[in-house]
Amino acid sequence: MLNPIAAFAVATLAGAFVVATPASAVTVMFGGATQNVSSVTRTADGVDFTFTAVRFTGNPATLSGLSSLGAPLLVSVSAPGLGVDGGGSAPQVDTNQANRREALILTASSPFEIASLKLSMVDSNDTLMLYGVNPDGSFIPLINSGTIKSGLDGAASVVNSNANGGTSLLTFSNPWGNFSQYVFTTRVGGDVIYNGDRGQGYRLDSIGFNVVPEPRMWAMLIVGFGLVGFTARRRRKPMVSA
Repeated sequence: MLNPIAAFAVATLAGAFVVATPASAVTVMFGGATQNVSSVTRTADGVDFTFTAVRFTGNPATLSGLSSLGAPLLVSVSAPGLGVDGGGSAPQVDTNQANRREALILTASSPFEIASLKLSMVDSNDTLMLYGVNPDGSFIPLINSGTIKSGLDGAASVVNSNANGGTSLLTFSNPWGNFSQYVFTTRVGGDVIYNGDRGQGYRLDSIGFNVVPEPRMWAMLIVGFGLVGFTARRRRKPMVSA
């Protein structure tokens, strides 16, 4: 029978394993009834995903952090996903004009890894730029000027790719990123008319994600191992006669 210290160690260790073991990717969907709002929140697997939208005027490839973004815009919600209401005829995420460069900011309640991205309302010349946001607000480039219809270090399944309104599902061999905040935008491009839609852009339909275990859970795991080892050493220690 385990003594109280050993019992506590085993319970701690088991609890840490339950929490820290990576789960399969969960998909959160962002589409909804058509509306323009200041923010949108969706919840999946206990994680809240909140989107806001902003305008900016700099080069999307050289954005340095949240301080380089500009005034807030409205998030455009529709069945195909989330875009930005920048005042144009196509409320997607795009950067086709210097005064209409747009980004979606995703803030989650827990850090998470991205396993897949599904983009809708896709134009043929779309490019995807994605930044992770450090705690100090600075950016880490994750996908920089990658064509949506290429693999982006993973696999891409494209549906209806020859028409505006097509869908690209991007899946990655290994989940990546470890941030609670991400910024979605596109590479700067020309004012191109494609299938009657001016400019390049996309809507964010869904994200497949894995929650990253919090540091305190790994601390519980280490404590559990330490207590088990300590108890085992005590049980092996020979008795000394008086």
